[in-house]
Amino acid sequence: MYRIPANRGFTLIELLITIAIAALLLTLAVPSMLSTIEGSAVNRHVTTFISALRYARSEAIRTGVPVVMCRSANSESATPTCTTASGGWETGWLIFVNRDLDASNNYSSSGNDSLLRVQGVLSDSGGILKTSGAAVNKFVFRPTGLLSAGAASFTFNSASLNGAQQKLVCISMQGRARILSDSNASCTGSDS
Repeated sequence: MYRIPANRGFTLIELLITIAIAALLLTLAVPSMLSTIEGSAVNRHVTTFISALRYARSEAIRTGVPVVMCRSANSESATPTCTTASGGWETGWLIFVNRDLDASNNYSSSGNDSLLRVQGVLSDSGGILKTSGAAVNKFVFRPTGLLSAGAASFTFNSASLNGAQQKLVCISMQGRARILSDSNASCTGSDS
């Protein structure tokens, strides 16, 4: 006579051991994964910031008119403005051609200024703070590509403020930026 083989499942002990091993692997993997995600966010913010600086500099050279990159707390509103309040650049920024050549280098939608780009809030940031230099809330690029206010440096932090993921960006008087990965490093006198 033909016997139907009995289906065997997992025993309770086998299931508990499998769950325990999975929990152990998750416990080890999650912190590493979070660190990787935060490091990636810092790298993305650095890349976004530097590409915005390069774009503003190239537009100043191309148009022959000063181009301003200013920190903004309302960059995505209908009438964005530059901000002079203290804080970090993670709130966003504006890039515009300063056609009215006002001394304050503020964006005026009613004037002749041309808004070129807008960057909204970088929500997964631990902050983009000025470390040293003259430029606090604005970079004004002359038609030659040089900065009008001088060199500066900025620290980019991860959301957990982990110093190992921190990046330092040095911006020279020529408007060029370079990245230092060492959180204890400093920009030399020629570029900050």
